[in-house]
Amino acid sequence: MFFDFFKNKGKLEPFEIKNSSAVLLLMAPGLYVYSVLIFYFNKKAIELPGLRETFAVVFFIAGIIPLVKKEWAKKYYGYVVFLVLFLFQHYLIYTTKVNDFSIDYLLGTFIVMFGAILILNNRGFIMVFSVFQLLHLTYWGFTSNINIVLESAILISTSTIFIFSTIILNGHVRYRKQLQEINLSLENRVKERTKDLEIRAKELSEKNEDLEEFAYVVSHDLKTPLGNLHALSEWMLESNVNDSGKNEHINMLRMMKDQVEQIDLLINGILDYSLKGNEMEVKKEIKVNNIVEQIIELNPVPNCIIKIKNKLPIIEYNETEIIQVFENLIENAIKHNDKEYICIEIGSKEEDKEYVFYVKDNGPGIEEKNHKKIFNLFQKLEETSSFQSIGLGLALVKKILKRRGGRIWLNNEEGQGTIFYFSVMKKQRA
Repeated sequence: MFFDFFKNKGKLEPFEIKNSSAVLLLMAPGLYVYSVLIFYFNKKAIELPGLRETFAVVFFIAGIIPLVKKEWAKKYYGYVVFLVLFLFQHYLIYTTKVNDFSIDYLLGTFIVMFGAILILNNRGFIMVFSVFQLLHLTYWGFTSNINIVLESAILISTSTIFIFSTIILNGHVRYRKQLQEINLSLENRVKERTKDLEIRAKELSEKNEDLEEFAYVVSHDLKTPLGNLHALSEWMLESNVNDSGKNEHINMLRMMKDQVEQIDLLINGILDYSLKGNEMEVKKEIKVNNIVEQIIELNPVPNCIIKIKNKLPIIEYNETEIIQVFENLIENAIKHNDKEYICIEIGSKEEDKEYVFYVKDNGPGIEEKNHKKIFNLFQKLEETSSFQSIGLGLALVKKILKRRGGRIWLNNEEGQGTIFYFSVMKKQRA
């Protein structure tokens, strides 16, 4: 029964451990300083040899326990605090008695008594502490040569401290229990939410795998007959190209071939947007200047001049992705251009944490109301050329850059051309 009463009484909350540790560490030098002051102002004061220094060391050791024994302190630090304060209070009472209950020692005794009751974390410790302190003071009060007035004042003061401490403690315990209940409720809710999120994450992962598998299957099943249809339409066009009596049939075949190419372009675009982001994780140092020069060389366009304004920097990036970014922006600048001679300028500038690149054209510009719209999936503005488009290029560019911590935006004056800016972080995300 006795041991059950004290079971788990030494367990403290993390904030209680910090508070108790701080108080004990402050009491170590505080005890010594207070004693020195007493002896300075009261030359007749009597001190028990060595005990002042001993308790100062004990307070210091008890105060640093949570720093070196964190897990142990969570379960047993309440016992340490109780034992140290219990012994120290009896030492104070005895020292007060030896000094004939002088006011300086009585004041220190009452301060420690009141503080100890507030620090102790449960009623069990407080009951034991209070009863033994009261009995100890009463015993020395009756057995010492002090007048009845002083004796009564000491007992009344001690009782008052216990009464007010108990009142304060009851409120503290009540709110502490409420906080524990709230914390427990929150912990349970967090566990439920975490479990629910784990289930949903697993479901999303499975659905994503199914989606990828579906996309590959669909692309294969669609691209194979589309390829056959494209080859057949080309063969039929070649077979009938010199037959002037079948112009209508030839035009229909050309339309069919163009539609097949458009569908093939759409399938490839969707696959690029949906799947390539998961497999392009290899990053290396890339000379952007070389990349852009290769794109220009491999994709010549009549009446189009593309110039590099300044030497482009070396970046750490995925090579395929940065090629996709520049190819899409250059292609976009060409296919939407309404001028007889197309001029495109590519450049960059270095900022604090990123490089900012730009692709500038002399096209018709883009209305401000469409500045955000053009980065959405399947969004196409009016085209002024014969280039085929499915409205995925800028959406793919934005997705690539965003995944790498970058961004894309544009400036333009309608009729004066467009400048697309995009940023690349100097230090890439892991």
